[in-house]
Amino acid sequence: MAEPQHTRSVAALADLVDVFAEATQVCLLPRPPAPEIERYLASLDERAWRGFRLVTSAPSAQTPAPTWPLPNRPGFDDGRTALADDLAFLAELYADLMGCPALGVRMERLEQAMCPRWHRDQTGIRLLCTYRGPGTQWLDDQGRLSRLDLREEAAQSCAASGRAQAFDIVLLKGSAWPDNGERGAIHRSPAPDNGARYLLAIDALWED
Repeated sequence: MAEPQHTRSVAALADLVDVFAEATQVCLLPRPPAPEIERYLASLDERAWRGFRLVTSAPSAQTPAPTWPLPNRPGFDDGRTALADDLAFLAELYADLMGCPALGVRMERLEQAMCPRWHRDQTGIRLLCTYRGPGTQWLDDQGRLSRLDLREEAAQSCAASGRAQAFDIVLLKGSAWPDNGERGAIHRSPAPDNGARYLLAIDALWED
């Protein structure tokens, strides 16, 4: 069966521009896990690190990424460096895709589902990457979505039709994207299944 146009799974970074297609609400680029990052994050469990939030200028060749506030862990320097490099890579990738002047970056350690109910975000396009634990879930049946009232418990009982894996790049289009007011990716955060879940979210920020 052909993949619904609501969700597009792409194989190359350049194809992430598919998120701008009118019907597309979710764009997914699978990536392999990085074992050194997984080991580093596991080491942070001992410190119950909570993550960070920051606002930064959009990185580019002329404007380097910020210094990410990642804890030092003796014996895990390779993982810390690899995670910092990946954060910089994703921030620059997203900034280039969106053409925005600034970014809101959030890296969180979650011990329970942050948004367990199906919902639409009042945002433009958000980048998500789960570094450990189950990835974001979404619905992609256009016919069913047009009939869903997310305030009803019957809608909340719908089973996920798509889920990201750890390290996948996910772009979610929200209802604040131009001409997308009656739509937006319907998604939810799953509960961690074995230890804490580490989630990165990046949003485009614009000058008033």
